[in-house]
Amino acid sequence: MSHPTFTRFVDATLRDLGAPPWGSVLDTEELAAAAAALAGSGALALEVLNPPSARAALELRAESPWDRLRAVVRVARGTPVGVVVAARTLWGQVPVGAGVARQLVLCACESGAGRIRVLDPLNSAEALEPLARAAADAGAAFVPTLTLGPVPDAGDPRWLEEARALAALPGSAAICIADGGGYLAPQELAQLTRSVVGATGLPVELALQAPVGLAPLSAVAAVEAGAAAVHASAGLVALAASRPAVSTLRAALAAGPQPLQVDPDSMDAAARVVGGLLPPERLRHAVATLSAPALALPPELVSGLVARLVRLGALDRLRETGEEIAAIARDLGCVTLADPVGEAVVAQAARHAMEGWRWQEIEPQLAQVALGRMGPLRGPVAPEALWAAQEAGAPAPTPVEIEDLRRSGPRGMSEEDLVLLAQFPEATERLAARRRSLSADAEEPPAAPGLDRSLLETLVDVVETAGEAEVSVEVGGARVTVRRASPVAVTAGAQAAPDVEAGEGIVRVESPMVGTFYRAPSPDADPFVQVGDRVEAGQTLCLIEAMKLFNELSSSVGGVVREICVENEEPVEYGQLLFLIDSAA
Repeated sequence: MSHPTFTRFVDATLRDLGAPPWGSVLDTEELAAAAAALAGSGALALEVLNPPSARAALELRAESPWDRLRAVVRVARGTPVGVVVAARTLWGQVPVGAGVARQLVLCACESGAGRIRVLDPLNSAEALEPLARAAADAGAAFVPTLTLGPVPDAGDPRWLEEARALAALPGSAAICIADGGGYLAPQELAQLTRSVVGATGLPVELALQAPVGLAPLSAVAAVEAGAAAVHASAGLVALAASRPAVSTLRAALAAGPQPLQVDPDSMDAAARVVGGLLPPERLRHAVATLSAPALALPPELVSGLVARLVRLGALDRLRETGEEIAAIARDLGCVTLADPVGEAVVAQAARHAMEGWRWQEIEPQLAQVALGRMGPLRGPVAPEALWAAQEAGAPAPTPVEIEDLRRSGPRGMSEEDLVLLAQFPEATERLAARRRSLSADAEEPPAAPGLDRSLLETLVDVVETAGEAEVSVEVGGARVTVRRASPVAVTAGAQAAPDVEAGEGIVRVESPMVGTFYRAPSPDADPFVQVGDRVEAGQTLCLIEAMKLFNELSSSVGGVVREICVENEEPVEYGQLLFLIDSAA
């Protein structure tokens, strides 16, 4: 198979921006602004949603992933827009039936997606087949993913066998090799890429995340071995996600036979836009990880592991726990760390490291893996892991079926919301309640005319192109104002945007996400603040645990804490009042 003339890139910026922890900060409009900036850069596709970013939108912000997808499609200017799903659990963490999976693909395509990429922690072609057929029926490009893991070794023939089976799925337009933790050295990845190109005859994409700058080196080696495209992000987002940056790839491939196809001016402009959306604390965290122990793990799992060990006062066991993760993967038949198994493997490894013995108990998700309920395993299960799974006595999960939801779900719910309900029952109910609340707030007298959509789009164009901060017009006696969006200031480790009550000097600090409120860094530590304490701008007020990540919330103003409005370890909602700070004291 001949090399392509150019190397293409799949833009991962949007799903990197939407994933935790900053997925709790950015709203749909800001994500669309980033997409508009990226659309002219020459990407093969813009991937906007994957399981972490879809969960962050729905569970942390009570925003519909479908709305995010449509907002990106509207500004993509013809660039194909893609979504990523897990074969058995889609965007969630519970198994769903084939009908739900098919409906998700159809809803995604109706919303404008032109590309469906699917992964499975066991690389099972059988599990991917319903989604492949749905994508073919909808006319979307289907890209199966060969997910690498800490085991087996790079030269193991199972990788190539799995690649052949995935490539044979109906409608496969390419095959993606995903190394999310830097498991393979650059030359090992190049050899695997060369073998997959030869064995499948399909274009090969590389989705890489790796510590200490290894990802760009691996990407260049894979391109030289025949890869047709690399998943990359813009500017500082690439640093924060441990992914190749588009600008770095362009420079690295410029002198070779397959230079990167990109509009450099558009990409530079887009990098400035998305860089402004990244919270400074997240960047400081990314820089700090460069001097931390390098773990062969996906970055999001490293963040979760560090947060868990910090909470337990056991950060000195980080490297030991990282090694235990690979051992657990081998014990479970060489499972990969793809969603939704990776978080459970990390939790199990932390349990082993803290308790000092192995497999006395087992995470529920891993019990299902060990018992073969998530599909055929790639190797034998260790006897002690199998014993723990059998002792747990967990019943086999019953996949949620779309027909059951159509019969018993809330009346009037759309097909796309039924798909969300199958994966996230509580979060979808919150979303529906939020919509009802917004609808009630937005009710107008019957005589008031509706706002013409073309007028609204014109106002937006004026704000964006003329550099105006805002534009207002009178419509039927009502004033309509369009303001330029600015980055939200609340994030993991960032400052809380103040909401000052007029005339009182009281600043309301509200939760930027759905999660659990913690007043102290660990159970035996003193609270960050007490009522009556004086705080400075930037001082940490609390932790909010969301999706197994502990996110610091700090004050944007100096003042005196007048009230702490929730109890320790209490669940909190997005926008819920947490603190009152007297900035005038």
